[in-house]
Amino acid sequence: MPVTGGAFIAITPEKLNISITTSLDTPLPADIDPVTLFMYNHERPDNPFCNITLPPLHVDGETEIVVTDQTVTITNETELVSWFSNVFDQPKVTLSTRGDAKIHLGALHSDGHIDKTVEVNSLNKLDGFAIEHMQLLYPALENGTNIQGSLNLPNWGALTLGIGNLSLNLMAGDVRIGLVTVYEVLLPPGNNSRYFNGELYLDVLMQNLGTVLSTQSGPLNDGNIQIDATGNATVVNGQHIRFIEAVLNHRRVTSTIPVTKLMGDLIGSFTNGSQVSIPDILDDVFGNSTLIQEVLSHWNSTRNDKGANMKRSLSSVGRGVFGSSALTLLKLGMKMKMGKY
Repeated sequence: MPVTGGAFIAITPEKLNISITTSLDTPLPADIDPVTLFMYNHERPDNPFCNITLPPLHVDGETEIVVTDQTVTITNETELVSWFSNVFDQPKVTLSTRGDAKIHLGALHSDGHIDKTVEVNSLNKLDGFAIEHMQLLYPALENGTNIQGSLNLPNWGALTLGIGNLSLNLMAGDVRIGLVTVYEVLLPPGNNSRYFNGELYLDVLMQNLGTVLSTQSGPLNDGNIQIDATGNATVVNGQHIRFIEAVLNHRRVTSTIPVTKLMGDLIGSFTNGSQVSIPDILDDVFGNSTLIQEVLSHWNSTRNDKGANMKRSLSSVGRGVFGSSALTLLKLGMKMKMGKY
């Protein structure tokens, strides 16, 4: 019974909507009565975390079986958390099922037992997670929202996953620099670009500038900014989905963004292609126009030979990007947004 497709969608803290596409291969035509299949972790067969019901089946050779939109109750949350942890962490995960079936071969009837463990492609730690685009909202909205953009949530698995509204902490090392939310997250297999919005904690950035910069030495040498994300909350219809939070709130994924792209996005957030005073913008937004100067000074002071090689490779971007002027990179960002590069 290989799992070739399907979906696990959280609908309440206690219920899942499950679809499964699988198949049976039989040597003779047969009819099978409805079967309840218990899903469990292979190491603990006596502790199923949920069950689905196969409809009445007529099987003849290799026969596809499709279970669609069954609402099931979580029977063991601890076991489900254990399974979902493996779904997140591993490139492949096992799924075990068992159940008893009544089989009809014409006028003959017999009892059969299904007990199968199959391997299914899974999330592989969201390898490929990335903040694709980031825009500052200036001035901030009344609810504090001052950032929006898009990020990629890749699903390397065979199953579509639905986890509701996903809130993520933005981290620089151990410093929490923001909180964003991705809405109504439904992840079919493949790359998934999703809109997010939330708050970038500019005051925290200022107060912890030295600590934040110390976490960026390696990425900056490669011309990047690194922003990590950890789970904060997963909510469906106003209810926290505990079994997902128990996994994602203890996992961390990393996104690296080229500095020139980040600056182009951020400066473009308030210029809209017009000529403005960049120092005034910095002073208004950060309360201190030396923030980016500090970043670039730190970059210049920590560059190694690898950074020097990167400088040469970026010579086409424009002269002065890595020079002594602290605002050159910001000007480059604005020019990029205005289509001059």
